[in-house]
Amino acid sequence: MCFAKWFKKKNKPVAAVAPEPVKTHAPIPAAMPEPAPVKPVELKPEPKPEPKPEPKPEPKSEPKPEPKPEPKPEPKPETKPEPKPEPRPELKPEPKPEPKPEPKPEVPKATNAGRYSGKYEVFPEAGLFKYRLKASNGEILVVSQGYSTRNGAIAGIDTFKKNVEGGLFEVYTDKSGFSQFLLFSANKSRLLSTGEFYETEARAASAIESVKKFAANDKIMQLDELPAAEVREELVKLNPIEPNDNGKVEVASDGKEWTFTLKASNGEVLFISNGYASKSGAVAGLESVKKAVEAGNFRVSQDKQKRFQFRLYAANSQMILTGETYPSVENCLSAVDSVRRFLAKAKVVDRIPEKK
Repeated sequence: MCFAKWFKKKNKPVAAVAPEPVKTHAPIPAAMPEPAPVKPVELKPEPKPEPKPEPKPEPKSEPKPEPKPEPKPEPKPETKPEPKPEPRPELKPEPKPEPKPEPKPEVPKATNAGRYSGKYEVFPEAGLFKYRLKASNGEILVVSQGYSTRNGAIAGIDTFKKNVEGGLFEVYTDKSGFSQFLLFSANKSRLLSTGEFYETEARAASAIESVKKFAANDKIMQLDELPAAEVREELVKLNPIEPNDNGKVEVASDGKEWTFTLKASNGEVLFISNGYASKSGAVAGLESVKKAVEAGNFRVSQDKQKRFQFRLYAANSQMILTGETYPSVENCLSAVDSVRRFLAKAKVVDRIPEKK
């Protein structure tokens, strides 16, 4: 109502101006309500929950330290007990290598073998195989008994070495005054090898020491045959003989061992047996010798001194007896015939030891 009165009083000026503002005022109230709820005015305080994002980083930082310390200490104690059992198994293998260095005292023997560079030679002779030990200067120190095969002679070298260490040597001096060393097995039940003949027992004993120095050698040479000049033993061609019952076998003891000696009708010593631990052992040995003599298992050997000696072998090719020494092969063969002639029917008697 008021607007109508206002329009009536001012018709002319208002007509020109009124239409323009009317149009303008009409949209104003329409536009005004739009800004009225001014979005920024009352909504600005709402973003104040800024403290809410602040606690968010707090929980983020909390889980980070928690997993770090927890897994780290846990594996550390687990790894600590692991090294503890590790040293325990290390102690077990320690005693095992300890016994290995214990037998190392054999090392000086190897050095001796290097310093005393001798050698063994395996060869056929007189229908058997033998080995001999040579010094570095080529000197023959020992010749073995005969073996039926080459492999047997090679195996005999190991047996020889073991018995050299045991020191089962004996020096025998025959009726002509020549000395020779003999090497026996551990229980002295077997004669393994014999040395050269020497003019004195001292030289024979010195030869034993040389054998000990060179015996550790591992060098073995295989020979198909010996040069004729080096042949030491030959088979014996036996002559027919007539048994004689005037021979005598004396069984005696020196307080340590028992032996038996064959003597011809004139008292000549034809052989002296190896030593036996008991009288019964000596009597059993005598029976073995009788069988070998009856079978004719004789061979004649010579040494570098050109002394001759007969050897008697059992059926298994084991040397069981050696005879006296002689200056010629003829004398030695004559002694073989005498043994065959007097042993078969010889009387066995106990010899009473001479009083000193």
